[in-house]
Amino acid sequence: MKNFLRELAHYRRFKKKTLEEDKKIVFYAEHAGYYPNYEGIIEELTTQKKQTICYISSDPEDPIFKTDNPRIKPFYIKKLIAFLMAFIKCRVFVMTLTDLNQLHLRRSINSVHYVYVYHAMVSTHMMYLPGAFDHYDSILCVGNHQVDELRKYEEMKGLPQKQLVEGGYYRLERIYNKYKKYLHTTSTERTGTTVLIAPSWGKGNVLESFGDELVAMLLDKNLNVIVRPHPETVKRTPELLNAIEEKYGDNDALTIEKSVATDDSLLKSDVLICDCSGIALEYAFGTERPVLFLDVPRKIRNENYQELGMEPIELSLRSDLGILVSPEDLATVPDKIEILISEKKKYIERIALLRKKYVYSFGRSSQVGAEHILDLLK
Repeated sequence: MKNFLRELAHYRRFKKKTLEEDKKIVFYAEHAGYYPNYEGIIEELTTQKKQTICYISSDPEDPIFKTDNPRIKPFYIKKLIAFLMAFIKCRVFVMTLTDLNQLHLRRSINSVHYVYVYHAMVSTHMMYLPGAFDHYDSILCVGNHQVDELRKYEEMKGLPQKQLVEGGYYRLERIYNKYKKYLHTTSTERTGTTVLIAPSWGKGNVLESFGDELVAMLLDKNLNVIVRPHPETVKRTPELLNAIEEKYGDNDALTIEKSVATDDSLLKSDVLICDCSGIALEYAFGTERPVLFLDVPRKIRNENYQELGMEPIELSLRSDLGILVSPEDLATVPDKIEILISEKKKYIERIALLRKKYVYSFGRSSQVGAEHILDLLK
């Protein structure tokens, strides 16, 4: 009730007390974990370009409500978000939530330009529902793979072409810059090997398939273990994490990180254990460290993804970014980790070349995204 009353107040403030001039650009986040994908563009717009933006969050604990940036006007709107969006009046509406106009969130009856910002570097056709991007006007693409996939899909379905911008991926730049700083400011004294387990969500993911067994195996080898579940896993199947925490929580070598708002665990870990989640690309391209992929059933949200005839990047790059291990060979994971660490210098050069090939505007994504939004205002 307290949050709903707060929401009503924020809704009224947005509708009645916020100047139309200040509502030209609106960002929407379903939860706090999405802010790192917007951060660079928002900083560029508000600090460098002196633009005021509205930031709507459906997370009552979102740190955006503590911002001291006077050009960011934050609003908490959750239960009323679908109603608000259906009638919103703004020039540009920026989202990183897919399936606009397919589920409960609809395009406004007013003339609004919808910009999509990716919160993952993966391909567009396997991990997303069919038509996930059909109703956006422009998309800030991470790399050439997404442009090629979206254009081919538009051609196959007879859809009008959207504006596809060579946007890059700010969250990757953030990880990369933090990691370089981490290397220069952190003591070189070793405190043991740290392994990060960060799989995708959905049926058959690493934690659901053999999370308990994997954590026990790594702890038995005196490895430091960080479990970083996907936000959807935290929301949908918290019992998985509770079971691991209850069984191994007394072990100081284990950390369970239930928020993805920070990148600290990516900086600390020597190796990532993943399936085919987008975090594998963020980790490898951001820290130039290798990934151990467990070949569990893929998270397929579009059963017809193969009709595009293009292998998703999250599958095609696995052998280039690390080692692929079958679940039947789970017992070999500690040995594979040793191999990856011993060959880490080889991966640094390889990953840097792959990043250059697959990521647009590296180091400039904030400027590209902000300029696109300002061009739309013109």
